[in-house]
Amino acid sequence: MTDYDHDFYNPAPEPARAVIRAVPHPAELNPRGITITCTACGARRDWLLLAVHDQIFVRCRCAHEWREPDLTRADFDLHYIEPEHEWDDFDTAMRALAFDGMMAGAIWNE
Repeated sequence: MTDYDHDFYNPAPEPARAVIRAVPHPAELNPRGITITCTACGARRDWLLLAVHDQIFVRCRCAHEWREPDLTRADFDLHYIEPEHEWDDFDTAMRALAFDGMMAGAIWNE
């Protein structure tokens, strides 16, 4: 069997794409009864929640991001419906969602 035949009949699996689910959360977050505040800029609302496997991360408009152990996958799933968009990489997604730091300090009226 040649290398050509081997590749044709037994193709190498394509590398799995990292899946990150994201959902905007415009309100305050207070999973422990204490409002979460961004340690980089002091924001208290307008977050992007990111689910990576069973870990939940919070991202601020200033682009500061951290794993939030007090938020569970169940908390995330309450707000997540289905994907609306898919991007080729994380940086492109953050720019498209305006969580890349360019909107740091911007406040939206609810």
